Amino acid sequence: MSSANRAYQEGRESDAEQLYQSACQRAVPLLTEWQDHEAAIAMLAVSNQNLADLYFSQSRYDEALVVYGGLLRTLTELSQNKRGDSQLAHFAESALEKAGAELSQEVRRRELALPESNPDLEPIRSLMS
Repeated sequence: MSSANRAYQEGRESDAEQLYQSACQRAVPLLTEWQDHEAAIAMLAVSNQNLADLYFSQSRYDEALVVYGGLLRTLTELSQNKRGDSQLAHFAESALEKAGAELSQEVRRRELALPESNPDLEPIRSLMS
C-alpha cells in the first residue's frame, strides 16, 4: 500500500493502479491469516477504496463503482457470516457502513447514476433514495 500511495503521489498513476490492484488481491487471504481482524478488514477496505479513488480521479467512474461493488459484496458476506469469527463479522460490518457512506457521498458529489446492472450497489441505492 505504501508503494502504491507513493507512486500515486509521484504522479505514476499506472504504477499506482497495478500496486493497488495487487494490494486488493493480497488483502483477501489476510482475512483468515491475520489474527488482527481489524487490521485485515482495514487493509481490504483501504486498498479497494484507494483503487476506486484512483479511478474516480481519472473519471473512470464505472470501474470505480465495480471496485466499490466488489468491496461492498465482500464486506456484506463477511458481516453476515454468523458461523465464522464474530470479531471479523463485527469489523466487516463497521467497514461496510463506512465504505457505503463514503461511496454514497462520492456518488452524490459527482452526480453519478448507479448502474442497475450491479446488484452489489443495491445498499447504496437504498441509502440514496
